[in-house]
Amino acid sequence: MRDDKAISGDGTSIPDLTVLDGIASWCGGLHGSMPLSEALQALASGLGASAAAISRHHYRSEELARTVALYSGQMRRPLRRSFGQDVLGYLYGTERLGSVIFMGDLLGDPQWSVSPALRSWMSSKVIHEIAVIPLARTRNHVDFIEFHFDHVLDRTAYNDLERLVPTIMRSWNGRKPGLVTHSLIDERIAIAHAPAADRKPAQDEPLLGVSNPARLSRAEFRVCLMLSRGLSVKGVAEALSLSENTVRSHLRAIYSKTDTSNLAELMYCILSVGRPEDETEYRFGTR
Repeated sequence: MRDDKAISGDGTSIPDLTVLDGIASWCGGLHGSMPLSEALQALASGLGASAAAISRHHYRSEELARTVALYSGQMRRPLRRSFGQDVLGYLYGTERLGSVIFMGDLLGDPQWSVSPALRSWMSSKVIHEIAVIPLARTRNHVDFIEFHFDHVLDRTAYNDLERLVPTIMRSWNGRKPGLVTHSLIDERIAIAHAPAADRKPAQDEPLLGVSNPARLSRAEFRVCLMLSRGLSVKGVAEALSLSENTVRSHLRAIYSKTDTSNLAELMYCILSVGRPEDETEYRFGTR
């Protein structure tokens, strides 16, 4: 957030023009004046955030939230996915709509733990704070917006963001019908038509290589190896003498460690950076 704010008659600060422009673009984008990702970028820039994401989680049918819109930022390591669920941790599902959950406030909470994906993102040292705001909830899904900051926020910045939340929420709830659905479809089309170099996973080494870059456990590695051979979840369960529920439990952990959100993304991640080497297969006792 910027520091050059005017002061109103009651002593409260008035957001500067950058913030107001961001809010205006956000509201306009939600009514179709620009792509949602551009509206998100304008809002994030106005708030002084380095990156931002909007996500939707269909908690009855999906394990992880889908990214609806993304402002990847201009940082050394761009944001590639939502971390809303990771930041909320054990609070997920109990958070109040319109509340602002700051990662910094959770770091000292003994009940809160850092997921492997969030730990990797934090270790990049490109962000100092993440703020997550639950925007809307229905019987089937919940929507989140999150802002990533590359600098430490002072108390004024915290308060300013919290004051703007009602406006952000009202505009989201009054958005153009079908906006989220269209954004999800546009995102899938963009990924499908992106050059191979742009779709390459973050790691440079094969996911099932000798170095095991995602730090998969022995069981998780075996599951990925079976999937790479074309087996279904049921086929993996039969091949490894496991229940399907156990395989799906391993998959949830694998998704988190590989920054993927579903089986299709995981398979692309596995197959796009090379086939597993025989040496690795022997090392993990799969033969």
